[in-house]
Amino acid sequence: MPEATSPQRVELPPGHSAAEVHAHTLASDGMVTAAALVRAAAAAGLTVVCVTDHDTIGDLSEAVDVGAELGVEVVRGEEVTCVFPPGTHIVALFIERQIRMHMSAEDTVDAIHDQGGLAVVAHPFMPTYFASMSPGRLDALLDTRTVDGIELRHTAPVLPGTWKRLDEYYAAHREQLGAALGAGDSHFGANDIGRVVTVFEGASAAGLREALEAGTTSPRYGIAPRPPGWRARLGQQRRSMIWLSHQRRTGRVGRGVGPARAGQ
Repeated sequence: MPEATSPQRVELPPGHSAAEVHAHTLASDGMVTAAALVRAAAAAGLTVVCVTDHDTIGDLSEAVDVGAELGVEVVRGEEVTCVFPPGTHIVALFIERQIRMHMSAEDTVDAIHDQGGLAVVAHPFMPTYFASMSPGRLDALLDTRTVDGIELRHTAPVLPGTWKRLDEYYAAHREQLGAALGAGDSHFGANDIGRVVTVFEGASAAGLREALEAGTTSPRYGIAPRPPGWRARLGQQRRSMIWLSHQRRTGRVGRGVGPARAGQ
């Protein structure tokens, strides 16, 4: 996969566009508004940005308006926290209703599909017991479910050899895993968007969805923006570990729909 380039706009082959498929705002543990995220996406040369806040869907009306002016389409999404496997994250794309947190991975996938959304395995094979699916956990999910995509390249920390193992796993399970995505997991807007992107043929959110469903997307290293300073990083960690945790405990985030088969 091509390495990140120095220009501050993602370089693409003719007829193709780039999307950030995993990004956060002040609605969860991001450090920018959705509108600021869209402005950063436009500056980086992206045409689609998927807002996937943790266990919530914020107000995206201003972001949509800003995107219309700048040529960036906004996709409504959510990064859903599952209860089993513990803390696993599944990204929902192209949804309208918020998905309830703390369901099983299987029920989460079902709830996403029930409303016509796409279910994506988020940052797999991280060396942690939480947030990420190991090969064994992914095997268990794929025993009974098919997903629409997997973040084949992402910005979360991984151990040496992880990308090779992930590529091999994807090659062996491609029919069940769907499209290959590149995900920047942006939390700082202009300071981290565009590092890893999903490339697709076309120039719209509809084109992105069509490419995801056809399995023709590809992950790509994008640009190398100036990283956030340590104060911003510390603030983001505080927001994630303290503020967002409190929001979950008090029910301000995490409410939503479950799978239709359960009557929820």
